[in-house]
Amino acid sequence: MNIFELLQKNHLFHNYQPLHHLADDAIYGYEALLRSTIQSNPEAIFKIAMQSSTLYKLDTMSIEKAFTHYSNQPNDQKLFLNMFMSTLLHPNFIRFMHSILDAPSSPVPSIVFEMNEAKEEEAMWESPLLPARINMLREMGIQFAIDDFGQGATSLKKAVEMEPEYLKLDRYFATDLATSDKKQKLVSLFTDYFKGDTTVVLEGIETEDDLKLAKEIGIDVAQGYYIGKPQALVVG
Repeated sequence: MNIFELLQKNHLFHNYQPLHHLADDAIYGYEALLRSTIQSNPEAIFKIAMQSSTLYKLDTMSIEKAFTHYSNQPNDQKLFLNMFMSTLLHPNFIRFMHSILDAPSSPVPSIVFEMNEAKEEEAMWESPLLPARINMLREMGIQFAIDDFGQGATSLKKAVEMEPEYLKLDRYFATDLATSDKKQKLVSLFTDYFKGDTTVVLEGIETEDDLKLAKEIGIDVAQGYYIGKPQALVVG
């Protein structure tokens, strides 16, 4: 697949997976998941973009498309968008965000950037530019999440230093949660530690029992196939 063909011919679209607030089972927001009409594997798209030095182009195109499509949703339903660290640190990114946030044509959705912990970009988390860049975006009303928390050895360090508004626990912790005492203890530890400062989101809920247990141990927001699968968003 030629990444330039993919970008130029507009083969990209999003499916949206709901996040539910467990206290009242209300829709809390949606995660926009990039898809393509000519490549079924999303990871392959980003890998090719990295190899062809077009990752920033792909990331910003994805953000703009999702932002435009989501603008007619209720303002209290947040839009979760995946983003690479290299995009956040790109010298043109702040200007790009101003251009779409300041556009007068549509309402501004409440955005949460999910930071991708790609191995290829691990060193970028240590960039001295990162705190200032995050602060600039927060001043625009944007919030942050660390995605797949608990998967990497440095996740806790990142969560402490970045102080994200959301932690999205890796789906590993949701699988068989109802029958695993160790996972229950770990999830409870995360929710207790970050209570008040950061909303802990549990990804990968696939059974009724796991959902019930997640609610019992204090998870506020959850996501997974049992709650809702990614699909086209009905606008309006």
